[in-house]
Amino acid sequence: MPAVTLDVENLGKSYGGPPLFSGLTFRAAAGLTAVAGRNGSGKTTLLKILAALLRPEWGAVRVREGERDLVGEERRLAVGWAGFDLAFYEDFSARENLRFFRRAAGRGGGAEQQEEAEIASRIEAVGLSEAIDRRVGAFSTGMKQRLRVAFAVLFDPPILILDEPMAGLDTEGRRIVEQLIAERRRTGAVLLASNDERDFVDPEQTVTLGR
Repeated sequence: MPAVTLDVENLGKSYGGPPLFSGLTFRAAAGLTAVAGRNGSGKTTLLKILAALLRPEWGAVRVREGERDLVGEERRLAVGWAGFDLAFYEDFSARENLRFFRRAAGRGGGAEQQEEAEIASRIEAVGLSEAIDRRVGAFSTGMKQRLRVAFAVLFDPPILILDEPMAGLDTEGRRIVEQLIAERRRTGAVLLASNDERDFVDPEQTVTLGR
């Protein structure tokens, strides 16, 4: 199967004043792309554009499988995103939240046993198996952050976009998320924004904003 890449072409964004960034062009393939820059330089905005949650003023973002552009549902399922403004239903358990997101994306139905196994595997990957049926409203900040990462990998996407994924994590949480990132970058593209250089372990490339 051809590799899935994320191609950024002459990208720019402004909120009515000077552009946050402009002329960004790069390709993210298998490996880690570090997104760096001072506070306010547009890292979160850039990742949301890449995840198709915001529109750019200029340029384009293309998700491609070989020479073929992915669009519609294929594009949505090819990109996993996690950021701090990803909210969960506080009265739902971790399992119920991920089940809801699967079905909202049109991936429900079919074999219930298989669906539950996939949800459990995503939660296990971030070390929350013991809390799978606990109300998310009772989760700590770090546990919610791990659940955001579980949401990002819910559909096993070849492209993973993570905004400050280590924020709020304790030592064990960092170890778990670092291991997940290490596994994912071997076969797919991981784009990670952070203010902490420790989060960038031997990136294949670095995109620096606000130069």
